[in-house]
Amino acid sequence: MRVILSSVVLGLLLGAVVGFGVGKFHAAQFPWNVELENRANDLFAEADQAPADAADPANVSDSNGKKTPRAKVGEDSFDFGIIEKNPSTEKGEHPFYIENVGDGDLELAEGAKGCFCTSFTISKKTLKPGEKATVLFKWDGARSGGVFNQGVMILTNDPNNKEIVFSVRGLYTSPVIAIPSELAFNNANSTSETTRTFRLFGFEHDENGNPFELAVENAELSDPERFTVEITKDSVENMTEEEKNNKLVHLATSVYNGSVTMKAGMTQGAFRELLRLRVNSPKTPIVEVPIHGSVMSHEIKVLGPLFDDKTSGTLRIDNVEKNKGAKTNLRLLVFEPIPVNKDTVFVKSVRPDWIKVDFTYPDEELQRVSKIRQIEANISIPPGSPEGAFMGPGKDQFGEIVFQVGVDEENAQTVVVPVRFAIVQ
Repeated sequence: MRVILSSVVLGLLLGAVVGFGVGKFHAAQFPWNVELENRANDLFAEADQAPADAADPANVSDSNGKKTPRAKVGEDSFDFGIIEKNPSTEKGEHPFYIENVGDGDLELAEGAKGCFCTSFTISKKTLKPGEKATVLFKWDGARSGGVFNQGVMILTNDPNNKEIVFSVRGLYTSPVIAIPSELAFNNANSTSETTRTFRLFGFEHDENGNPFELAVENAELSDPERFTVEITKDSVENMTEEEKNNKLVHLATSVYNGSVTMKAGMTQGAFRELLRLRVNSPKTPIVEVPIHGSVMSHEIKVLGPLFDDKTSGTLRIDNVEKNKGAKTNLRLLVFEPIPVNKDTVFVKSVRPDWIKVDFTYPDEELQRVSKIRQIEANISIPPGSPEGAFMGPGKDQFGEIVFQVGVDEENAQTVVVPVRFAIVQ
């Protein structure tokens, strides 16, 4: 998912100071500042070089004999490398150090920080000559993701070093990921096959720092009768230009191509399935790719004020007060020239069984002159219904209404409508 970062003025503290943030995240949005980010990048570009010699603590007084503080910094950048995305590693920290090598008191103050996912503390804000302070840089991976490149600024009264920037960077991700992370078959046609593709990326290295060779050992579909899957090995050399320019993807050490095909003849309505990939990664042996969508027929269409016919194919009633219940409706448009009545259009099943559905059918005269039959399905959740949540995400965790349309069982079509709702007090 592409996220566009916005510039935000963070505040004034001993001069104008603004924060900076990374260029891309999977699911977060943080303020940033080009000047500070460029300064952070410069720090990393110089990371392999020895730090500049500190000022000689002798003779640091100014020309008027006034004692002057001098801030000495050793390491000012740190690379976490690849950090596995799991609850035990959602937080990290790294200490940086500032020493006063002058002969006057060094005052330290908190400046800006890179984003809401970072924080820092200064162990001592007034340093006598020869004293050191620890700047503890902390980051929260639960509030970030992907490639991060963050910094914090310390303000000082050193006339030659009024702003000190400490920076960290790394890759916070699962060792193996699928892009896209889920496959959507929206408004697929029931009469033809439909295919969706994805790429599987591995980011691991072995104990010697060499790229770990990812292997897909098995691919399992929750419904192999209606879906097929194909996995083929690719090479990082074959990455697209977009992938090579992606701050996350270009670091991959292994690449696979994947495709999932929905067979023709799928039941009309919404569905949710799952692809499970078993790989040889010691850290991420299972990669799950959710599959969801809705199947439409040229003969039947479902509409309604709370029905999402664009993406999920779900009737979204959401929160229902227990003492009030809820009502809504669906319209079934039948384009097949069949008589519609209680024998040809009806509810085959509901879940939970206390959902009520009543039909209003067009009169026979209208059916004779019109090629389209419109049936109103009036749906109600009665007051006093048991408390509970039918909000997904699994297909068996939604409510469900199954309609059957047809003059006989053999030629009838089934329309499945998931119902998303929760009964609350």
